[in-house]
This record gives sequence, C-alpha cells and structure tokens, in this order.
Amino acid sequence: MNKILQFSLLAISFSSLAQTAFNFSVSGTLKNVSDNAYTYIHHKWNNQDITDSAKVKSGNFTYTGKGTEPNMYWLTKRNNINEQPNLIFFVDGGKTTIKANVDSLPYAKVQGGQTQKDYMDYNAMMQGFGVKQQDMVTRYNEAKAKGDAGMMNAIQAEYQNMDKEVKASLENFIKKHPKSAVSGYAIYFNYQNANVPPEDLERIVGLLDKSILTTKYGKLAQEKLNQLRGTTIGYPAANFAQADPSGKLINLTDLKGKYVLVDFWASWCGPCRAENPNVVSAFNKYKGKGFTVLGVSFDQNKDKWLQAIDADKLVWTQVSDLKGWGNEAGKLYGISSIPQNLLLDKEGKIIAKNLRGPELDAKLEEIIK
Repeated sequence: MNKILQFSLLAISFSSLAQTAFNFSVSGTLKNVSDNAYTYIHHKWNNQDITDSAKVKSGNFTYTGKGTEPNMYWLTKRNNINEQPNLIFFVDGGKTTIKANVDSLPYAKVQGGQTQKDYMDYNAMMQGFGVKQQDMVTRYNEAKAKGDAGMMNAIQAEYQNMDKEVKASLENFIKKHPKSAVSGYAIYFNYQNANVPPEDLERIVGLLDKSILTTKYGKLAQEKLNQLRGTTIGYPAANFAQADPSGKLINLTDLKGKYVLVDFWASWCGPCRAENPNVVSAFNKYKGKGFTVLGVSFDQNKDKWLQAIDADKLVWTQVSDLKGWGNEAGKLYGISSIPQNLLLDKEGKIIAKNLRGPELDAKLEEIIK
C-alpha cells in the first residue's frame, strides 16, 4: 500500500471559453499580512514561468491582467513560484475574489467565473478519493503491524477497485466537459506516470471537442498521447536529439535503417558498468549485420563520462545533455532507474525493452538473419 494513486489528487479545472482576448481582475482580502507588503501571483504561458506582485494595503489587494483562454494562477506569500503551500485558482475573464489567511492559503474562499466553479466541483471529487486512499493506507498499516495478511490482501483489492473508480470518474468528467480546457489538462496531468495502453488514452483524448485541441491544454493532452505512443512497444520511438562528446547533435531518427539499442547508462552507475561488457559483445557480434547502439548518458561530469567510454571500450555513438537525472531523453521515456534500454527495428519502431545479457543476444539472433 505504499503506492499512490496513479491519478493526482491535485484538482485542476477549467471551463470552456472562446479564445478571444479578455481582461480580468483578482482582488482579495488577506489576513496576517503587514501593511504595504506584497502578495505574489504566478502563472505559466508558452513554457515560461511568469510572476507578478500586488501590494497589500489594509489587508486588501487588486491584480489585473489579460488573457486569451482559461489559465491556472497561484498565489504565494513570498516571491517564490515553487513556494508551498499556495493557493491555486483559475481565471477566464471578469472578476475573481479571494478571502484568505496568508498562513493557510489552500483553505481560502475563491469566487470567480465558470472556470473556478468547475475547479471546485472537480476538486471535491478528487479530494473524496484522497480521503478514501488515506483511510486505506491507515488500515493497511494497522493490518501489517498485526501480521494480518488476509486483511492486507483485502485492502489491496479495495485499492485496485478504487483505482478503477478514479479512472472512470475522470473519463466521465471528460465526457461531460468535452469543450472544457480542464479535460485536456486532466488528461496530461493525471496520466503522467500511468501504465495505460496507447489505444485507451487515444480513446480518451478522442472525447475532447475539436475546439480545444489548439488550446494550451488540448495540446498538452495530445502531447501526452504522442509521448505514450513513442515509448510503447509496437510504436515508433519518440525522437530526441542530444550532443555527442564533440558537440555534434545526434537525432535518434538519424539511425533509421539499422536495428538500434538505445542504452541509458552513466559512468557512476555500477550495474550499468557491469552490463557494458554484454553490450560490447552484442555490438561486436552484430555490428556488421545492421545493428548499432546509441548510448544516452545520465552523467553530469563530461570528463568522467569520457573516461568511462574509453575504459569500457564503448565505441558506438554516445550522447548526453550532461543533466544527470534531468536528462531530457530520460524524462521523455520516463526513465527512473538505469541501466535501461530500448531495441528499435530498422523503421525506428520499439520491438523490445530492457534486454540484459543473454536476453539481448538471443533477441538479436532472432531478428537479425
């Protein structure tokens, strides 16, 4: 029962509005704020973090802005976009009013347009699942402490049923709000780490009205679908580009026409270094038969990366953005541990994952005649 809901309990909601420019205002009353202090209001647009401020006078503040479609904003006590706790709210034009204690922002009362009303309904639904989940965790831990395996299994089954209920509730929300931006955002946000077949997510994205597919949240939903397709066996691998040690940019698609093992590793990773001889052996055996390897390193130190390449005799193409666990290709493919790998056919389609030692050799022998 250590696992958490695959669907986030953070609720986000938007209503469906035409993409026309609008003005909006956010005014509020904040308790426990000194006079002439500031409150900070943040949002994201075009992949940029944007922060504004509003002076608080006698406990009151007013902020005005412009937009073209419903968007999420959040308010913090300090000038830190990542500060927690914060107050999330939504604007779609018109007036939004806030009544809050600055020391308990998530419990503020917010009134606004239809977007904000949607948020409150969606939030109530998801928080209900959160309460159920916490109850299950408590009961599971109690059963574990008593050594009651029967009860533990029963709670596990109960959790699985609730997980299905969460998925059904989310899909039902999308069906009822096909033109709502929240439906697009919910698809993107709630399926971040979901283990779902691309066909299922394609059906869910298909519930969205065409009118929101060109909006921020419609695009995010489609982005999630494309990412899932591109990391699933049977689908073309999602392309990425990173620099080799000389600085030359290498695209994954540059290697089409060969069987390619995309190998995620790092110089500091013991299991990766232990697996490298097996990859070297496979490369040497099949390199003349249309097979190659693309190493993607999770290193941050270029010198150590190059030293490991030389020491382990990794003579194939190597790339890295030197961001460590923040490697962009790793994030694209949801890589949370290494070593991991993907085997692609000559058209760039994923045909296998995480082949180790004899498994890699056996698969290559099967497909390379």
